[in-house]
This record gives sequence, structure tokens and C-alpha cells, in this order.
Amino acid sequence: MRRGVREVHPGPCGESRRIPYDSGEGERSGRRLYSSEKSTEGAARPMTPASAVHTGPATGYSGSKEAEPDAPGLFLGPASTRFKVFADAASVRLRLVHPGTREVRIETLEKGEPEEDGFLWTTEVAGDWRGWSYSYELDRDGRTLADLVDPWAPLVREGRGFVWRDETPVTARPALDPSQAIIYELHLRDFTRDPSCGVRADWRGKYLGLAQTGARFNGTAHATGLDHIRELGVTVVQLMPVHSFALPYHPEYEWGYMPTDFNAPHAGYASGVELGAPIAEFKRLVSALHEAGLRVTLDVVYNHTAEKWPDRLRGMMALAPRAYFRFKPDGSPWDGSACGNEFRSESRRGREFLLASTERWVREYGVDGFRFDLMGLIDAQTMRLIAERLHAIDPTILLYGEPWAGGPTPIEVNAKGKQRGLGWGVFNDDFRDGARGEVFKPKEPGFLASGAAAARMKGAILAGVTTFADDPRECVNYIECHDNHTLSDRLAMTAPASAKFTEQQRIEMNLMGALMLFTSQGVPFIHSGQEFGRSKDGEDNSYNLGDQINNIRWADKAERHRLFVFYRDAIRLRRTHPMFRLTSGAEVKRAVRFLDDDLSRALPPGVIAYLLEDVTGRDPWSHALVAFNGSKDPAVVPLPDPPAPAPAGARPARRATDAPPARGWRLAAIDGHISDDGRDHHGSYKLAPHYGAVLFVER
Repeated sequence: MRRGVREVHPGPCGESRRIPYDSGEGERSGRRLYSSEKSTEGAARPMTPASAVHTGPATGYSGSKEAEPDAPGLFLGPASTRFKVFADAASVRLRLVHPGTREVRIETLEKGEPEEDGFLWTTEVAGDWRGWSYSYELDRDGRTLADLVDPWAPLVREGRGFVWRDETPVTARPALDPSQAIIYELHLRDFTRDPSCGVRADWRGKYLGLAQTGARFNGTAHATGLDHIRELGVTVVQLMPVHSFALPYHPEYEWGYMPTDFNAPHAGYASGVELGAPIAEFKRLVSALHEAGLRVTLDVVYNHTAEKWPDRLRGMMALAPRAYFRFKPDGSPWDGSACGNEFRSESRRGREFLLASTERWVREYGVDGFRFDLMGLIDAQTMRLIAERLHAIDPTILLYGEPWAGGPTPIEVNAKGKQRGLGWGVFNDDFRDGARGEVFKPKEPGFLASGAAAARMKGAILAGVTTFADDPRECVNYIECHDNHTLSDRLAMTAPASAKFTEQQRIEMNLMGALMLFTSQGVPFIHSGQEFGRSKDGEDNSYNLGDQINNIRWADKAERHRLFVFYRDAIRLRRTHPMFRLTSGAEVKRAVRFLDDDLSRALPPGVIAYLLEDVTGRDPWSHALVAFNGSKDPAVVPLPDPPAPAPAGARPARRATDAPPARGWRLAAIDGHISDDGRDHHGSYKLAPHYGAVLFVER
């Protein structure tokens, strides 16, 4: 959430129809887009589209539900277009406008059977209307509401939905088991907006800017953009909101958490002038990420819209307010989102919308999962149905979200623990708050700066399988995300220069946090720039602060290259060793033994150390020992003898030529370096203060 509640160039676009449209008012305008319109009510003047070969799924339908007679949506057939909308109204009219001639066609929709909170309204218009804008007008309680945007519109530009069908193919998703997910969160504009990133000027901050390969920082060897992500080695890119959104706080810049149109890619991220460029270019981006071996998850904000009751209405809140939003007995909307309203996921039409919308993004755009903003406001039954529907398409689709709300709500919050065994994951704020300190106490240090919260960190290292999760894949571990201070800025507050901490010491704390994150069970998540110490100049909530604060400063990668290299190598370590990404709670409980709690070995305060066993027989290492010192003093950690080898059959048999295992430990990582010192270690090991972090493996 934005509020700090918690939290070589690609080739040109494929052929697109170049239909002119008036762009003078921008995506923020509430004014009518077309000012000179002539009415041809009842007279069809369909446009004939340019021919194209359809090689992929097409927009303009409401997912797999289009075969059901009571499903709303926009349906493009070979000889006609069907418009269906759910609305609480006495009458509903469709207004079609040609974008060039401003010619108008008005149709009255037929009223369906009464339902709770509204009716399904339908009309079918002969001909091909692709490229025409369309909106709804309704009468209710003696009031007429006009220029209403269809929630199912596949393309929205400047406050108008368009009839559109896109045939751009999307490259198939790469294979990835959820246990292999390493999530990298980025904001599309931030990532390539800075001129130093080397992305083509007209693509900076756009869909195609992230799709571009070959970009370098100021012409140096330091990769930026997509090449940087590939070099880092993460497996999943999480895009902050790319569905159409309003810009109420900043005329140029928003994170995207005030959504307007859930089924249309944000037009402001398109580079091309073609009417359908937002759809075609977003598909090109998904294909580019897939071709780079990366999966794509979308940050979706289904918990509220940018509308304001009762004065600022443009879509769902105007069409069927009580079907799609939660209202109090006094007639005012509930505001568990802290943004003015909250979506009614548990209603028949609300649930139907979320199911079909998520399916559309998967089938039409090829996305590979979703991060649900304020998922606590989406009832658990709806989340279960979303997981069932999407996993029937592909069981590896990744679903996770924020298990909290932004304020009081009438439903039971879909909190941590509700996800057990049901197919989605939750953000583990125990990892965040344990590592860096309580989120709402910005000067309170966590384990990284003081050694505090060691007990909380132990539970987080176990991916919550002793508290709120059945499966480590249900737990998304993170230290930094777009909300609140970056890790570097937080450490500057909790380990300040005034307390005689140096910048280098804070970098070492970041390095220790990286090793903790990538060796813990669960799904690791990092925020773009965390890997090279990104700062937002101390700002904790930069959703409307513009490019100066939010741009990725690629000079940081060059200046803190050691930090980046360690993140890259720690990610490679995790991807190489299955013992760090177990797939059941039972495996985690068998594999991890803390030296103090489980083996009765005394440890100094502020120290965490544990043994990790390969209980699956799939790892090249049979055992590892991981230790961290967050305290201000050096700490001696005992090195118990490696446990006896696993029973026969539990691990692959050794070949006759293999050397017998030695009964000691060797270093695999130490204080910000992934390396083997080539020595045997026995008895004990002395950890450096504040940032001592080591990984031993059986010799």
C-alpha cells in the first residue's frame, strides 16, 4: 500500500491499427474527451478493422465466464458486439463514439431479472465496433449518471473505454516451481526513468523501457534495466500496479494504488501513439521477461477504487454501488482501505468480478501470479476460489498478499493463518520487523542493528511453520518493500553516525540481512535497489514524491558494487541448494535445529545459530551451519560436530571414487563474501560484532 499502513533494443511493435484519439486532456481528465459529436441513434456505422493474424488470446471478453448467460462483460463476435453490464438502475443506455468523426450511436439496454443490488443489462449491436469508445448512462432515483466506464473495458484512455481486440502473442511462461521463487519488486517508471540507465529516451519509464536489453549505466559495463535483473538472478519480477489508475496527488507521478480500471493496462506507460499501444506494449513486456527466464506477478489493488461516494463516481461505484462496495447502515461506505471505500469481495457480483479479472490477466496477458494489496479485505472464501480457478489453469501460478487491512472493516480480516493449505501466501512482517525494527517505530533497531528480536527472527527463519503457515511456500519473507523506509534509510536511523556507526558498518548490516533472507525457509522478496543500498533520502512514503526521490539511481550500483555482488552470489547459492527452499512444514521442522533451543548450546545475547540438514536427499551438501551476530560485541559460536550421515537410502549413494566425508566444517560465506577459505573449522568460531554472518558446510 502507498499509505505506509504496513507497508540490443527489442524490435518495433507488431502491426497495430493507428486510430487517432484526442490526448489533450491526459489520463487525469474528468472532461468529456470528444466535444463535437453528431448522434446517429439506431443507425449502425461499424468500422472494419485492419486484418491481423490472431496468434494468442484476445481482449474484449470476461474470461472463461463468457459462455454463461448472466456474466457481464464485452463480447466481440464475428458479426456483432454484445455489451453486458450489472447496474442498479431504472434504465441503462450505451453510448458509442467514433474517435475520428465523433459519430455517436446510442442503444438502450434490456433489463434482466432482479438480483440483490441490481440487474444485468444487455444489448447486442450488429457490426464491428472495434476502435469506438463506449460508455454507459443510467437513471436512478431521479438522477442521470453519464460517461460511466465499463469495469470490463479492455482498453481505457483518458477516461473512456474502447471496444478493442488485441492479437499480440505472448511468449509462454518459463517453468518455475513456487519453491524456486525469488521475487523482485519494481515500479515501472522508477526503474528506467533516470537518463543514466541507458534506455532509449522515448522508452524511459515505460513498458518498452523495461523490455529493452543491452542498457548500461552511462556507457559503462554496469548493466541496468532488464539486464540487471537477469544478472542479479531473481526468478520473479513483481510489477507495482500497471492496471489503469488515477493520478490524484501528483500530475505526473503515482505508484498506482488509486485504481480506476482493473482490466486495462495503464495507458500512461505506453510509448506508441497507436490507440491499442498500452495492450500491445504490455504484452511485449511480459514476453521480454518470459524470454529472459523471468516470471511476472502483478501488484493488484482490488480492495478499493479511486471513486468517492457520493460525488466522484465513474464506474463500479456509479453502476452498482452496493453490489461492489461495503456500506454502513447509515449509508456511508466502509473504509478499511484508508482510501475512501472498500470492495465487496463476498457479494455474488463482486466475487464474480475478481475471479474473472484475475483469470483475464492470466489468459490474455500471460502473467504468472498476483500480489494482492491489502488482501485482508478480500474474504478468505473468495481467495480460495481465485486460487482454485487459477491453479486449474497452471498450478505454479504464484498468489500472495498483505494479510492485513488499513482500517476497520465489517468482514473478518483475511489475516495470517487464513491461507493454511489453500494455495496462497502472505507477507511475513515478523521477518521485516525482526530484522529492521517495528515498522511504526522508525528509530527502534531490529536484529541487524542491535541483535534485538532474536526469538522473532527464529520464527521468521522457519517461514512461520510453527505459528501461522503449513507450508514454507505460504510465507513471503522480506526486509524492504515499496512501503516505509528503504533498508538503507532505516539503518541510517537505527545505527546513526551520531552513535558512531559508519556507512561501511551499515552496509555490512545490509549484507547480513541478505544472507539471513536467502538462507531462510520461505519465499524471499526484495525491493528494487535494495541490492545496492537504495536510499529515498529518508522519505518513508514516496508514493507522490516524483522522480527525484523515486528514480532508481544506477550510480549506486557502481558505487556499492560489492553489495550487489553479494546479493547476486547469495541468490545463486539459494538457487543451487534445495536445503534453503524446502517444500513442507514437516521438512522444515526436521531440517532446522537451533543451537540454543534445540541442541542446548549456550549462545551470547543477540546471536542466532542453527544447523540445517538436507532431509530430502537432493542437496550437494548434507549439512550446513548458519550463524549471525547482531550484537555490539564479538561473539563465539560453538561448532558442534556435523551430525552422523543420514541412513542408507535417505541420500544418494557415494561412488567408490568419492573421498569419505571429513568430520569438520568449511566456510561457504563470511561477512559479505561467498567464499571457501579452504580450511577445516572445529570447536568454535568468533563472529564479528554487529554484522558477523557465516555459513559453514560439512567438510
